[in-house]
Amino acid sequence: MTKKAKQQLKTIKAEDFSSWAASFWIVKKKVSAGDAAYTVLRVSMDVKLQRRFKRYLKQQLQSREFHLTEYDYNNADGDDALFTIDADATEFGKVENAIGAGFKVPHVTRYEELLQSWAYVILFEKDGQKLYAWRKINTETQPKKAASKDVAFFLNRKLVDVDDKEVFMIHPRFDFFVYEGTAFIANKRNFETSMNFREGMKANGEEVLAAFEKLNIFDGVGLIRDFVGTNLHHLRKLSSIRKAGYFNQHDYMEKLISVSKKERWELRIENGKIIVEAETVELLLKLLNNDRLRSPINNELFDSAAKAPVKNRTS
Repeated sequence: MTKKAKQQLKTIKAEDFSSWAASFWIVKKKVSAGDAAYTVLRVSMDVKLQRRFKRYLKQQLQSREFHLTEYDYNNADGDDALFTIDADATEFGKVENAIGAGFKVPHVTRYEELLQSWAYVILFEKDGQKLYAWRKINTETQPKKAASKDVAFFLNRKLVDVDDKEVFMIHPRFDFFVYEGTAFIANKRNFETSMNFREGMKANGEEVLAAFEKLNIFDGVGLIRDFVGTNLHHLRKLSSIRKAGYFNQHDYMEKLISVSKKERWELRIENGKIIVEAETVELLLKLLNNDRLRSPINNELFDSAAKAPVKNRTS
């Protein structure tokens, strides 16, 4: 993925988007029984605003150097990082299909249609090539929120109160981009919220907890379930534990118990079982994800969720 994504990003950075068409799409979202449905409305915009979005694209994606990393639940956002994932692994395809209806999509004709929207997408396209730029609409960027910003407009030689204008707020940075089947994520938190990742992580979490119960090595798996709840940070941790799969390795759990005793960590262990306690459940999740690491240089111990395997150099 990273090699492919690097080439795609190189292509994007070299492109002159000034001649590309730009269209504005409002995204609406409805969730039923955990399944999200997306609809879109097209919004007309003037040439000046199209140029502004092209400028935002250039400033954010073309004028900077990035470190590309494959998306992982434990990635930490950074100004110089872009996380990549196959767009097919997200719900963006639903939005792309809705936008693909083209002229069948109704235009916004009333200001009220902009309200209570989930996101907006700017579609840049030319000769069959398409680049989608997504921005989540949060409470601060909802159109009505502008009224609380103490803003006044200078219009026709006089200041006009914002309450008298129909305002839609845009942002100079996008949350993620989709190009040729690859999503480039600039804001991980907004991406996960936008693409309904919480539901997927809840499903992953339940799968892991069911596996813990089958292992018969834990007493009190229900306490883990209560601790995690719907907290996105804790759900990420369970999803990461599922993906890494350390607990399924031949002797990992045996070693975890042995080392925990030797190092006098706070886990309570009785008769070869881990007794889950509210006070130590966070530590337990760290150990199940192999997040407690020791430096071979000075023997210092760290808790680190974000980690990358070191490849041994061959002589």
